[in-house]
Amino acid sequence: MNNIIANNATPVVSVPARQPLAVSAPLRCTCLALSGSLDAQALADSAARLRQRGHTVGVPTAANAQWRYFAGTDEARLAALTEAIESDADVILFARGGYGLSRILHRIDWSAVADSGKIFCGYSDVTAFSLAALAQANYVTYAGPVLSGMLAEGDDAEANEFAYAHWLAALSDPHHDYGGFANDISQPAQSIEGTLWGTNLALVSHLVGTPYLPRIDDGILVLEDIAESPYRVERMLWQLKLAGILDRQRAIVLGQFTDCQPGPALRYPYAMSEVLETLRGMVRCPVLTGFPFGHIARKVTLPMGAHAELRIDGEHYHLRLLGA
Repeated sequence: MNNIIANNATPVVSVPARQPLAVSAPLRCTCLALSGSLDAQALADSAARLRQRGHTVGVPTAANAQWRYFAGTDEARLAALTEAIESDADVILFARGGYGLSRILHRIDWSAVADSGKIFCGYSDVTAFSLAALAQANYVTYAGPVLSGMLAEGDDAEANEFAYAHWLAALSDPHHDYGGFANDISQPAQSIEGTLWGTNLALVSHLVGTPYLPRIDDGILVLEDIAESPYRVERMLWQLKLAGILDRQRAIVLGQFTDCQPGPALRYPYAMSEVLETLRGMVRCPVLTGFPFGHIARKVTLPMGAHAELRIDGEHYHLRLLGA
């Protein structure tokens, strides 16, 4: 597969997507920084805490590089990706998010990513990597913790353990059951099967019109964001609606929209509750809230492109993976 596509045709994802092999603890992990630069000590501390759990965690020198805003030059970050693919690690943990992946999507060898058979895990800006891997190579990657935030000191201990347990379970069990969650309103009882995908709204909308956003029909679309004014959140949702993306989904699951509050200088204090009302007016499929994913410590880990089942029963819903 060519790693540069000459036109902007949206690739259609076939089902089932290619999934990496499940792994079980102890894990062999390596760190990869393809986006923003980060604090070296914080990264070392997070790696140490994972090692205390019995895992092998490599932190290459390149992960602590800095050039402008980024964890090294574009060329250096691409070289770091090649090094991670060629390592003996089973799991490639992104160091952090932060803008940067958009600069190099067109230069990544997506066939090599898929042929590696490795698990790639991260969120936020890593959404661009996950969606491009699905679009370009029909390959499943994971929306989940980044290394710099795993088991972080100062976070709620229960939240850390919740995230860690779901991370291990999702990576090891293609039929992982996430359990039940509360929705804000009652919905008719129903069972929905579809392709699980998302996750950061800003990155999903950013990739519209590019060959790095897969066409997902009958999807279960998971969305979250951070520090966006509610009117901006709604504008991005309208972008997905007008591009025909929302109308092709079987369900929309909203994670946490952290610090998405109206600014003090706005003429009208548009609220996320109004965005939610607008979204439900846009689409015919169920829109569910309260899902534990986003820029929070207490998050699940989601295989992007996997087949999943969503069972809705009144004010509660249940998610589980259906395997390859």
